[in-house]
Amino acid sequence: MLTVKRIKIILLLLPVVGCLLVPALAQQQVGEYQIKAAFLYNFAKFVDWPACNACNDSDFFIIGILGDDPFREEIEAIAGKSVKEKRLAIERSATLEGLKNCQVIFISASAKTDLPRILKKLKDQPVLTVGDTPGFAEAGVMINLYTADNKIRFEINPAAADQAGLKISSQLLKLARIVESKE
Repeated sequence: MLTVKRIKIILLLLPVVGCLLVPALAQQQVGEYQIKAAFLYNFAKFVDWPACNACNDSDFFIIGILGDDPFREEIEAIAGKSVKEKRLAIERSATLEGLKNCQVIFISASAKTDLPRILKKLKDQPVLTVGDTPGFAEAGVMINLYTADNKIRFEINPAAADQAGLKISSQLLKLARIVESKE
């Protein structure tokens, strides 16, 4: 039975317990780039590549990160998972030339000034381009992540994907904001 003395002790201890629990709960919250890494993984599952690319001789399905790596270790949570019957691998490079055999390339905001050259080199290649920088989808990046109402959302440029021979699932297209390239 709770006595007045026990209730006072509980009330005195509540702030202490609360201070201990808040940091533990904050550590469990999912970070922005953990969510974006999960998006990259799921995009790979909802896009069909021409047989020549997704079924290459490699045992790996490769996601490349071009430019500064905003994911850091957070993307490692998806490494080793299965995509298109292959193990997922992550590669990083400051240059496009350093990302060979990638099925997906995440173009970091740090590569924005070089975006036209990057997209020109990838034109007609079956590589899914993804970014998270305003204006990327309009510039020709196939999928661009953005934040609205404190949620991570995505926009798709279907024409850019079609040009590369990629087929984006209608389920994915329904969830996206559709964007056209600015000529």
